[in-house]
This record gives sequence, C-alpha cells and structure tokens, in this order.
Amino acid sequence: MTRQNQLRRSGTRLQGQGALWFQQTRHAGETFVAEAQGASVTFGRDMRAASAKLIASAGRSAQAFQKALHKEALDWQGLALKTRDAYVADFYERRERVERQALTTREALKPGAVETTVLQSAHDLLELAQSRVDARLEESAKPAAAKAASKPKAAKTAKAPKAENKKGQNPMRNYDQLTAKDVVTRVQKLSAPQATAVLDYERARKKRATVIRAAEQRLAAAS
Repeated sequence: MTRQNQLRRSGTRLQGQGALWFQQTRHAGETFVAEAQGASVTFGRDMRAASAKLIASAGRSAQAFQKALHKEALDWQGLALKTRDAYVADFYERRERVERQALTTREALKPGAVETTVLQSAHDLLELAQSRVDARLEESAKPAAAKAASKPKAAKTAKAPKAENKKGQNPMRNYDQLTAKDVVTRVQKLSAPQATAVLDYERARKKRATVIRAAEQRLAAAS
C-alpha cells in the first residue's frame, strides 16, 4: 500500500467520522430543542397553575382579612355605643338623684315639715329619757323587792281579786315598775283585752311610744 492510498483511506475515515459526528450532533440538537420546547410548555403550564393557585389563595386571604376587619369595626362600634349609652344613663341617673335630693330638701325646709322634724326629735329625746328613768326606777326597786322576798310570807286567807282592766288603771301587777322593754316583751303574749288595757293606760299615763306601738301591733294581729 502506497503512501497516497494510506492518505486517501485516512481521509475517507475522517470524512465518515465527521459526517457521523455531524449527524449525532444534529440529532442531539433536535432532541434538545424538542425536549426544551416540551419542558417550556410544561413549565409554562405549571407556572400558570401555580399563579392561579397563588391568586386564589391571595384572594381568599384578602377576603378573610377584610371580614376580620369588618367584624372588628362592628365590635368597636358596638363598644363605643354601649359606652356612650352607659355614660348617658349614668348622667340621667345622677341628675334624677340630684333632683330627688333637691325635692327632699325643699320638702324638709317647709315650715310644717321643720316643725314635724323638731317635734319628732323632741319626742325621741323624751322617749329616751323615759326609758332611762324606767331603768333607774327598776334598779332602785330591786333592793326593795329583795328585802320583801326575805320576809316570811303571810298565810293566804283569800284569793285577791283581779284588778279590773278599766281605762286609767294598772293593766298588770307592778306595771309602773316595768321598763318599756319589759312591757313590749309581755304585750306580745297578752290577750286582746289585756293589750287594750295596756294601750289605754299608756295613752292616759306614761305615753311611751314603743309600748303604744307594740300594743297596737298586738291588737292588729289579734283582730
């Protein structure tokens, strides 16, 4: 084989290898272009789907946020109205209380009301003084009662007749030595005629308001 034939054969091999390389490269390029186009379509479709999901999610989030803001605004509005109503109600209540106090003061300052207040105060003071006098009398009567109890009792010859419950007479034994508190306690256990006798005696003699009131209540309960 001559040198020229070797060169020709080498050139033929190189030409074949170049053609093969060109074909493979072109095929690889066509495959790349097709795959890249398919990937681009898929990417675009995925991007559109992802964008649609993002838009839908953002829309739902925006609606939820808007509803939350609306609810908070309504709550704040209701709170403001309640606060305003509470202030208004408190203002009217205070005004009515001041008006009642002013009316009470005017009524109390009328001549008749002032006289009634003074007389009531004097009556209370007299009743307090009477109760203290009764207490002192009761204390002074205790030694005498103890001394009488120490003496031997006389034989009973006859049963003493009961005092008649006429107006102005003692309604019960040792009535004048009893305090107003003692009489009030005993009045609750008396019969209607006995309570009437106590009431008449107090109105005619001692005029103790607590005893009179207790007797009136006993008669009202018995009627």
